[in-house]
Amino acid sequence: MQIKAFPSKRPRIEMVPLIDMFFLLLVFFIFGVFSMTMQQGLLVELPTAQTAVAVTDEETLTISLTAEGGLFVNRQPVPLAQLPATLRQRETRLPDPVVTINADRRVPHGTVMAVLDAVRQASLQRVSFQTASEAP
Repeated sequence: MQIKAFPSKRPRIEMVPLIDMFFLLLVFFIFGVFSMTMQQGLLVELPTAQTAVAVTDEETLTISLTAEGGLFVNRQPVPLAQLPATLRQRETRLPDPVVTINADRRVPHGTVMAVLDAVRQASLQRVSFQTASEAP
């Protein structure tokens, strides 16, 4: 009895699972890049402005004011009385830094002005207020 040999099929690479793997890798790297971006301030509800522009990539000192009354310099809690000394100390590490004030919209105007006064006491000249852009 003779057994017939089956014709051999050429091996082939399935494209659908390969495309799925590439999409998963792409998503993984996108989320990885987003998690590595440096976020120095705290998440607060910012006021809006029609003329809001993005902050430059320069070295900044971020002062965050929360609605609950918290004051943070680059995510480190600082009392208002010690803010000028803290800013002077950090200024020695960064030549001519930009101070970004990141205040919640519910923070009283007097508190924001006290922080601005503390920035001036630390002899820092470059101040920026963080806002959210207004939806058209």
